[in-house]
Amino acid sequence: MGASRGMRPAGIRGAPLVNVSGPPGSSPSWQGRSGFKPAGDGVRYGVHWGCVRLAGLMVKVTRSLAPKPSRVLQAEAPVSQAPPTTVSSRAPTRAASSMAAPVAAGAKAPEQQKVEQRVASLPEGMTRQALLQALSGGMPPADVDAVTTALADLSPAQQKELANLLSKAGVSATASPRADAGAERAFLFKAIAGGAKGATLKRLAEQIRGRPPTNQAFSFNPLSSAATKRTASASPVDAAAAKLKAAMDDIWGTDEAAVFEALEGLDPALLPKVAEKYQKLTGTSLQDALNLELEAGDLKRALAAFEPQVPVATTAPVKTPAKVTAAGTVSTSDIQKNLDAIQVTSRDEGTVQRGNAVELNNLIPINVASWKPPKAAIYNPLKEAVKERNEAKAAFDKAPAGAAKTSAQAKLDAAEKKVTDAGAKVKAWLKEHIGANPELTQATAAVKHAGEQVATLEKKQAKAKVPKDPEAAETLKREQKAALDAAKAKLTQAQAHQTSVKDGLLARIDAYTPMVAVPQTRSDVTVDGTTVRMRDGRETAYTNLWKAVDGGAVAGDSHTQVDTQLEKSGISEDRQKILASISGLEGTFSKVNTWDTGRVSWGFTQWTLGKSGNGTLAEFMRDLKKTDPAQYEKSFGKYGLDVDAKGVVLTRADGTVLKGVEAAEAIRTDVKLAAVFMAAGADPAMQQAQIKYANEGKITETRNRSVKVTGKDASGETVKAKLQLKDVVTSEYGNAILADLEVNAGRGGSVAADALEAYVKAKGLDPAKVDEWGPDAEKAVIAALEQASRKERLRHHAKAGFSKEPGSFVS
Repeated sequence: MGASRGMRPAGIRGAPLVNVSGPPGSSPSWQGRSGFKPAGDGVRYGVHWGCVRLAGLMVKVTRSLAPKPSRVLQAEAPVSQAPPTTVSSRAPTRAASSMAAPVAAGAKAPEQQKVEQRVASLPEGMTRQALLQALSGGMPPADVDAVTTALADLSPAQQKELANLLSKAGVSATASPRADAGAERAFLFKAIAGGAKGATLKRLAEQIRGRPPTNQAFSFNPLSSAATKRTASASPVDAAAAKLKAAMDDIWGTDEAAVFEALEGLDPALLPKVAEKYQKLTGTSLQDALNLELEAGDLKRALAAFEPQVPVATTAPVKTPAKVTAAGTVSTSDIQKNLDAIQVTSRDEGTVQRGNAVELNNLIPINVASWKPPKAAIYNPLKEAVKERNEAKAAFDKAPAGAAKTSAQAKLDAAEKKVTDAGAKVKAWLKEHIGANPELTQATAAVKHAGEQVATLEKKQAKAKVPKDPEAAETLKREQKAALDAAKAKLTQAQAHQTSVKDGLLARIDAYTPMVAVPQTRSDVTVDGTTVRMRDGRETAYTNLWKAVDGGAVAGDSHTQVDTQLEKSGISEDRQKILASISGLEGTFSKVNTWDTGRVSWGFTQWTLGKSGNGTLAEFMRDLKKTDPAQYEKSFGKYGLDVDAKGVVLTRADGTVLKGVEAAEAIRTDVKLAAVFMAAGADPAMQQAQIKYANEGKITETRNRSVKVTGKDASGETVKAKLQLKDVVTSEYGNAILADLEVNAGRGGSVAADALEAYVKAKGLDPAKVDEWGPDAEKAVIAALEQASRKERLRHHAKAGFSKEPGSFVS
């Protein structure tokens, strides 16, 4: 919705200006004096303002993009007597009464008594009642007197309309009466004192009516400090989560600027915790909220600032980038020279039949450990069946004519039937879990959102106070019906879209071909003397792009090398043991894969560029660039690989710059760039950098995570405190699976924190006595971590022989 533009009423030039915060979406029909910039269209992106005269003062009504504690009336110029305006000459000549001396409690100043008598002389009705309430509620007598004077200039029709507007204060098609409806009436009275009437007053009333007091993204009432919602002093995580909640209020629309400010103004390392806090506050994941509330470029910008688990099409086309001057210290000519020095020898290895992993992962990109069976368990039988079919086909091709050929044909037929049967099971699994498809998830969330809006609206309308005036009551009834019909129409539309998406996905599942032909190319790539071998068409249960390259690891980069470098690192033996065990699941220092949702995964804990190009690998690159710029330049910078606050950056030799998703997609399909990462991992200095970052980020930082708990002290009184995970998770095994879940899914810390918080609350424990109950609490935390972890990973760590004895981990 856009802001309306109006003209400044005559007779107000030169009046002093006073700021007054207004409601979101307010677009005053009066503009400010010359030199002020009107809001224009795009309510959510700018500061909305306008001017009215309040008891001789020019007041600028604004709506800021974020709540800011401020005085309600803050003069931009010294308050002085304004020239005569639309307010009648009968208005008091003294200044606004906010400057008046205080009156002793329990006594009424003569001025107030006089104004009360004047208001009481007005005809009985809503206007008189509301003015008396405003006066008793704290509106300065001078302002009330000015309103009373201005009423004389209203025609009978305008006075009737005013009474109608006042009766509906705090009530709208989307909001029922509230305790602060008086604030809305006071706002209207101030506008009347400034000369607003008729259509102008009605438009203003419609724009501010029923603004919800829970929305913290704006100051509703310009006259009452109680209406200005301020966020209490909080941690950056809590503050950002609260700001996001306020910005994405489900009734009044989204304040996109506030969303960007919350996401982009925070340390990227805290953003996952913000998402966690947001879900606790709202019951909705941040990924669902962003997809529902933002669109197109706004959604893309939000995702660039924060990498929620928002489904992003894994095969999205790379946009044609603009050419800009290459950033950094390496010139484009040097980048070209360095890339040209990389030697590539490729060989076409023909086409091979593979299980259709790509379509499986395009339909269901995610994997949930608790699914029965999980993705790998349902796909691997198909993979094996296709392998057997390929072997049977090769045997058939070699078999001589006659009985041998007939026998080979029978075996081939049986193998192909096995592929068909395994494919049928994959189809059934896809249908069972189709709700996890990103597009359907978003459509389902939209239906839920629309349904909640309808329910909320019906509830509020049922509680709405019906005006006694028949005409006003009929108007309210019409407004409520129109609003409810519109909300129901949105629900119907969302349901239709959900059905359409689901039908389309089911059609794709029905057309699922369990076996596909995949071209195979082998490439030998030499980077600075290190040669790596890479192939495309890698088949796994998580492959989502056949053209993605896979390099495994360089020669000599084995788990023995991981153990050797861990011993040289100087970290404790228990930490070495944990990282070695995780490396056994993830890979070695030079290991690269580019075929799954991580886009590009690298290193002995497989950091990824992720769905937005700003994943854990980007975090590692940022850290390396800061702590060891020479190593960074040697390994990445010289080839045009860089990173900024929003993700990976790739500068081409022609000066073209790719960022985020586009850069990640370019790397995952370019054998030279993928090989650069592999060669970097073969450098002993880089291997030590990997160990340092993994130890600090996945073990130390996770163990130090703060957890707010609520328990009871010795006297039974409720007590709140902060603990750290390391206060409770003290065994080798507990620390191992805590770090592993953090590496594999980024959830180790959050799962453990939730389990600890719930345990203390349920048991009513005294946080100060954590040493006493900690060992039992660790069992509950471990159970939660095991529940959230993949079973094959738990089995792997069990073989490492980690002790479950409390206190067995030596930091």
